[in-house]
Amino acid sequence: MESARAFPGDVSVDVLVVGAGPAGYMAAVTLARYGVDFRIIDQRAETIRGGQASGIQPRTQEVWKTLDLQDTLDHRGNHVSEHAFWVANPSGKLERTHVGRECIHPTPYPWILAVPQPETEKVFDSDLNTRGHQVDRPTQLLQYSYTEDPDYPIHALVKHRFTNITSEYRCKYLIGSDGAGSVIRKLLGITSDRSDPDDVWAVADMELETDFPDHRRRCHIRSPAGAMMLIPSATGLNRIYTQLTPTEVAGLGGVDRFQLGKSDAILMQTEWNDTELLKILKTRMNDVLSSYTTNIKTLHWVSQYRIRQRIIDAFDDGRRVFLAGDACHTQSPKAAQGLNISMMDAYNLTWKIAGVLQGTLQGSVLCTYNTERLQMAQDIVGFDRRVAQLYVNKEFQDDKSQKEFQREYYAAHGITAGVGNQYSPNLLIDPEVSAKINSDSSEPLTPGKRLLTPSVTRHMDGQTLNLLDDLPSNGRFHIFIFAGHVFSNSNLSSHFASLAAHFRSTSSPLTRYSHSSALSIKNSSKEWAFENTRRTAAQNLGRTVDLFLIHTDDYYAHSIASLPSPFPDWKYRIYADQEGKGHADLGVDPAVGAMALVRPDGYVGLLTGLDGGAKITEFLDSFMVVAEKQVNGTNRIGHMKENGCVHTYAGDAVPFQATEAASQLGVKV
Repeated sequence: MESARAFPGDVSVDVLVVGAGPAGYMAAVTLARYGVDFRIIDQRAETIRGGQASGIQPRTQEVWKTLDLQDTLDHRGNHVSEHAFWVANPSGKLERTHVGRECIHPTPYPWILAVPQPETEKVFDSDLNTRGHQVDRPTQLLQYSYTEDPDYPIHALVKHRFTNITSEYRCKYLIGSDGAGSVIRKLLGITSDRSDPDDVWAVADMELETDFPDHRRRCHIRSPAGAMMLIPSATGLNRIYTQLTPTEVAGLGGVDRFQLGKSDAILMQTEWNDTELLKILKTRMNDVLSSYTTNIKTLHWVSQYRIRQRIIDAFDDGRRVFLAGDACHTQSPKAAQGLNISMMDAYNLTWKIAGVLQGTLQGSVLCTYNTERLQMAQDIVGFDRRVAQLYVNKEFQDDKSQKEFQREYYAAHGITAGVGNQYSPNLLIDPEVSAKINSDSSEPLTPGKRLLTPSVTRHMDGQTLNLLDDLPSNGRFHIFIFAGHVFSNSNLSSHFASLAAHFRSTSSPLTRYSHSSALSIKNSSKEWAFENTRRTAAQNLGRTVDLFLIHTDDYYAHSIASLPSPFPDWKYRIYADQEGKGHADLGVDPAVGAMALVRPDGYVGLLTGLDGGAKITEFLDSFMVVAEKQVNGTNRIGHMKENGCVHTYAGDAVPFQATEAASQLGVKV
């Protein structure tokens, strides 16, 4: 088929991302790192200037670290390390009923990072710009359709809102991250399971003058005058949330009780009486905190928004269109989840799309996006619904009610923090564990859960670090070998020698799926060059599987050169867990060891013993493409059906070219 004439403004890309909110930005910065040709559009003329999401959960911070964005954003935010529950007693005086740590699960970031979304967007924008990308603004998608075009099967009409010029964007995959009023969701005709009424919340960022003792903790406050959530943010500000009554909503104008059941677009377009909204906030704050003196010193931002606790029925169309973020699910601000779950949607999706496009992953992996993220959204929204009921319980002063609220809050803590989520078994998660793991450890290795990265010492230079520092988001699978006393235990050494032999064979997962064109770089060097979240080595480009070896021996007493080949070639990825804490936290016996195959998004896909090298290869063979079978220069069309999910795919369009990828990543070859 002859290519269509390219009119001015027309675009052909592998992936079109629609919407530059949290999900869209995460999709963009990860696709950029994976070397995927993409464009991102947003109908807003500029990034947001105030308010919006501000509570960054530990798991999101872990991911930001792998993107080399965490440190920058950390300097712009505030660590919220503790939370408190306050309840008015029968006489009306507020009493603190509980105070505790914000994060109770092991993580390098045991706090919520309160950073304004405008700052987040600035950092993500800057990151995109340094990689040669930008958000096309103000540009909106009007419609799209599937075509017979063999190279770019999706054709979308996109309009620039200032010039009124309509262009055609041709793409292979479309990601709809265009918010609660998603145009793409409506075009797909996907419905939701919404059965809850709408909630309208007032929210403000302000500097307070108060003698309330916990104004620098995250507080859930309940009294007969209403409920309120208080969050300390950066530069001494506080974020205030409170849910409005139907009468208060009607008094605002713009949104009345009849509009609450209408389309989501009303939320984006509505006007309200600013003076009345601020009056409601002041009254609510003074009434709820009547036991203390509280005044607004400076008001920085005030708004209202409507929330539907909603999950759509499907996160994709089973072909090439995917939805992410608020386009899929919405929930109240009580659990500080909106930005976090949205970003994790995109983080789960983009490495799968990149692998299929580059011909290293089979199209079947795309089905796991809907399976995994729908499950996570159901968990989050389910928690939100339960807490919402407890939040407005008229019997909140009852001791039983308070304990129930606290119990529910902690029961879901691993889910809300993002570090306790567990995906159900699927193509990318093998539930069978053939390793000895202590289930009573603080964070036992578990298929379907994110890997807790330990703090270690690099063997060759003695540098101490958390393994997140050396774990960049680059689309690779990782073999984590927890080798225990591999240097000093002869029994363990024999098992290790067998593993080394498998890694030297033609069935080695380290080379079996790698891009052959990329491995020619630097004279086909087999050595792994130094790489971390801030540095990408051209020598490593094209590898789709890498490894980390962590042992518990004295690194001064043993030489890396004494390890069997090919491990000395991975000298930058060998670490000492000298105190054994990392092994203990993960439930690994240093006398036995274990291996975990970790996906590009940090989740454990397979867990086996040190004799499980062949099992890793067998598992990867079920969804990866063996190097010699990767297609050069031709399209490979296929489909897969599992649990009702069908994805057609091109495996794909253009063979991976290492020199091109190096250029996109800013690496000199």
